[in-house]
Amino acid sequence: MSRSWDLLVVGAGAKATAVAAKVHAINRLGLWGGDEPLSLLIVEAVQPAASWSGICGMTSGDEELAITPHKDIGFPYESHRMFGDDGARIDAVLSDFSWQRHLIDTGGYARWLNAESPPITHRDYGRYLEWALARATDGVELRPGTVDEVRLETTDDGERWRLDVTTPDGAVERHRGNALMLTGPGGARVLPHDPEVADRIVGCDAPRGAFDRLPRDVPSEIAIVGGGESAIATMVYLRRAHPEARLTVHTPEPPLSRGESFLENRVYSDPDSIGWEQLDEEYRRRFIHHTDRGVFGPAALAKLAHDPQCAFVAGRVAAIRASGARARVEHEQPTAASEREYDLVSNCTGFDLWSAVRRLIADETHTVIATRIGDDWDPTGDAWGRFGRGLDVAGLTPPLHIPGLAALSQGPGFANLGCLGLLANRVVQRFVLQPTANGRERTVA
Repeated sequence: MSRSWDLLVVGAGAKATAVAAKVHAINRLGLWGGDEPLSLLIVEAVQPAASWSGICGMTSGDEELAITPHKDIGFPYESHRMFGDDGARIDAVLSDFSWQRHLIDTGGYARWLNAESPPITHRDYGRYLEWALARATDGVELRPGTVDEVRLETTDDGERWRLDVTTPDGAVERHRGNALMLTGPGGARVLPHDPEVADRIVGCDAPRGAFDRLPRDVPSEIAIVGGGESAIATMVYLRRAHPEARLTVHTPEPPLSRGESFLENRVYSDPDSIGWEQLDEEYRRRFIHHTDRGVFGPAALAKLAHDPQCAFVAGRVAAIRASGARARVEHEQPTAASEREYDLVSNCTGFDLWSAVRRLIADETHTVIATRIGDDWDPTGDAWGRFGRGLDVAGLTPPLHIPGLAALSQGPGFANLGCLGLLANRVVQRFVLQPTANGRERTVA
């Protein structure tokens, strides 16, 4: 099979669902900017919202979502800022994909509202995404399969992205697109460790069942390395699943509670409100660190506030060594070094978002991109890169959108669930006819 699309997306999670709903709305309203309706292909290796359901590790599905589900795939519902009067029409269609509409359709709205809109679980959120993606039908196709390789290819119509995909039945498909969006958390970061101790380290992408090697009703020592949402979610899970365990969190700095003031939340949903792109880069890094990286959500943190079996140690984990049947964590601080033994180590240092880019994109395409945009393309390192308003790699055509890496350049909400509706607007803008002084035409900022 071989087919061409306007937009290709790898992964059927929250960002893909938001884009799919926006494409559906644009096609339903006849706002596309070409001869045919806008076409979108989403390729998913497991199932829609797999990262939220508990079947792919990272979560059991029972952890609480860190944000309110009111910030759904249409949030912040301000498409008029980009599309004028058409934006209000687009958001009207998107209201049929809202969290509230999902609860109404599934019979849970009154119960949830009467309970004062309590936090929902990751699994609940995954069900919402599946429901929304199934409703996005105009111009949208979801295909199961594993993307084997991504490359730039020159065709009679110019340069396009090409996906080589293996389907569950072993067939090979080839899809071409005018733009490409890569989603997903990337691969888990690796802590330096002895090979002999690898089976005592549980990565943040491992199934929660990996902790079951420890008896539930016997006291044990577990180290949790990392100070972000993954670490606090793991702590909450372990306290429930292993109530006798003593948990020690190793963080580079003393952990802070995530900032959630009106201003901070506004920056996530509307980064232009403070001129994010014009702010000093160091300030932007500090803002992201304080509100998203290396911080704990207040609701989850409150559950552990008075737990005498939880401890925090500031400093960096240098390595994990084998020590008989246990793991010895070597820990460095500015003025001293220490080590301590544990029965198990949970690696919650996060994900390398560049890993999927390194793995999927063909070597010769990496070379082409590096030649065109220079030092800003360095997937072998840990840099954010430079991204344009479309959350695409700056200076590269055809567009390559990587929203998870666009936070530093464009706004912190694009790397998480903070502004899925705005994210989708930025990605699809180039395909949409917009009002101008001379009528209607395609205009891209």
